[in-house]
Parts: sequence; structure tokens; C-alpha cells
Amino acid sequence: MSGMLPDAIDMLSPSQKEVYIELLTIVANSDGALVREEMAALEAFMGRALLKPEVREETRKKLRHTGNLEESLERATVDTLKVALRDSVLLAAADGEYHPAEVLVLERIADAAGVGIEGLDQLYDWVTEGWHWLAKGRDLVDMGIAGDELLTND
Repeated sequence: MSGMLPDAIDMLSPSQKEVYIELLTIVANSDGALVREEMAALEAFMGRALLKPEVREETRKKLRHTGNLEESLERATVDTLKVALRDSVLLAAADGEYHPAEVLVLERIADAAGVGIEGLDQLYDWVTEGWHWLAKGRDLVDMGIAGDELLTND
């Protein structure tokens, strides 16, 4: 375990963590625009995966030239696909919307992972619940940001 809260990512081998990040990078680039919010989320996911600094640097270089989705899917274990799917749904929402191209990639990863449309819908709901939870936390310490009023019931 990494010393942080335990997570499914901790069960992946170092090579599978690299495939996991490849999949997230493909999702982030699928709409043709890698925005600041997605880059920040990718950096956080790389840190959480405890990728070695040289792997992180190599990943940053590849951000504009992502790999082939089908090749990454073939190299991924089912566990890697499931963790990548979960985190890719969150990543795809980082800029405030799910782009149709991102949804297509998410659906392809879900299919490869054996996750049906109901499971994918539950992940979308999980992300929405998370945004509400974060807004509530900011509200509790009187540190709201623009848009929080849309997420809180107050």
C-alpha cells in the first residue's frame, strides 16, 4: 500500500499502472482538446499510481500523441480496465462535460472490462454525487466557488 487511503490502483503491477495511465490519456485526448482541468486530473492520477518520475515525464511527452486504444485494451488486465474506467469517467467530467468522443471511448473501455451500460451509468452518477459532496465540503468551511450553488441544496 502507498501510505494513502487504500485503493484498487494499489493492486495493479507497475506495468499495468502504465497501461492504466495510457488509457486515461486516451480518454483525455479523445475530444481533441486536453484542457487544464484534465491535465491536473491526469497529474493527480499519475501521482496516486506512484509512477516513477521518468515514467511520468515520458507520459507528459506522449500527451499530445496518445497510443492506440485497441492496443492498450489488449495489454490491460480486467482489473486495470475496471480501475481505468472508474477514473476515466471522473477525468472526462473534469472540464464540466462529457464530450461525445469521450463517451465513445468510455463505452469501449466498459465493454472490454465487462461492465454493462447500467454499471457505466452508475459511474456517471458516482461522479455527480462526488461533485455534490465536494461542494458541500467547501460550503461547510465557507469557501464556495462559482457554481457550487447549483450543487448544494441550500
